[in-house]
Amino acid sequence: MLCSLIYGQLADRFGRKPCLIGGVFVSIIFGFAMAFSPNYIAFLAFRIVYAMGGFALYQSAFLISIELVGPKWRSFNGTLLCFYWVFGYVSCAGTAYLIRDWPTLQWVTVVPLILCFSYIYFIPESPRWLISKGRIDEAMVIIEKIAKSNKKSVPDNVAEELGHEQADEDTKANFWHLFRYPNLRKKTFVVISHWATVTLVYYGLSLNAITLGGNDYVNFAINGAVELPGCILGLLALQYIGRRWPLAVSLCLCGICILGILAVPADVGWARILLAMSGKMLVSCAFAIVYVYTGELFPTVARAIGFNTGNFFGRFAGLAAPFLLDLGDISELLPPIIMGSVSILGGLTVIFVPETHKQNLPETIQDAENFGKRKMRNGKGEEDEMVKFDNTM
Repeated sequence: MLCSLIYGQLADRFGRKPCLIGGVFVSIIFGFAMAFSPNYIAFLAFRIVYAMGGFALYQSAFLISIELVGPKWRSFNGTLLCFYWVFGYVSCAGTAYLIRDWPTLQWVTVVPLILCFSYIYFIPESPRWLISKGRIDEAMVIIEKIAKSNKKSVPDNVAEELGHEQADEDTKANFWHLFRYPNLRKKTFVVISHWATVTLVYYGLSLNAITLGGNDYVNFAINGAVELPGCILGLLALQYIGRRWPLAVSLCLCGICILGILAVPADVGWARILLAMSGKMLVSCAFAIVYVYTGELFPTVARAIGFNTGNFFGRFAGLAAPFLLDLGDISELLPPIIMGSVSILGGLTVIFVPETHKQNLPETIQDAENFGKRKMRNGKGEEDEMVKFDNTM
């Protein structure tokens, strides 16, 4: 949550790749430091900085992955990280089962990060970000390499025309730009509601896994493995259907599953577990969609800021998840009623945002403001230069 306050500004000002490299360094250094913490206070301090590094690493990788490709591959790239998340989630259970000494477990889980240095040099900066900052020559080098690998050509005049389109005010976007314009402001509030919804329900169901009984390691692994079909559903929905309705359906069905727990007698434990795991699968599907959808609703010049604004409020909701489960001490009906209702209401908010499936990413603040009201950049329907750029990806 702390990192989301500053990461968006850093990524949109200094670039995605510097934040990615910084996130790797911070995660490695403070990950090892946690394993050798002299006391609990030091461990907490190292843990906070370690989490900030991990956040910057993950978010930077996501932004680069969707900004390097055109509309055809954005869904695949955007959800690919979710599959790695599931792999890490499940393998963490097995690693913790085999290594019971926590300092050893800590440094063992950090060692794989060192492998990042074997390929991080080959990851390019986002050409979209470079263009948004007026660094056209650097962007064109990357675009030409991409076009060459795709056996396509870049239009001769695209560099000149892309350069003309970058207004000074667009290169200096900040947090307040998200609320200055009515259409963009509406999208921002909807994105905040989506992130708060999926984070609250996701962590509420994840933390509830400890009540399943049996082996904690097995429960943890099952709780992670159930996300795999959710990610697959999310990928298929993003690729072939869109963003709005798959997100609405997944959140509403998740809410129905959670509320359905209320109708199951307490002695039919398997049915309650089945509904809870179905809800976890569906909210994982929604999470995969929210990641991609958020990245597509905000412009390149403020994408990291917009992304992390939603993430920040989502983390607030995540902080509430343990206390929400504590309400079960008052009445076991309260947690499922609240999570189920929030999930359904969150799903209904998609009616206020446009579909972004197979659309070119907005590049400037004006693009994002116009998107959903009329065609980006161009009310007459001519092909703009950003379409030509996307066609090389």
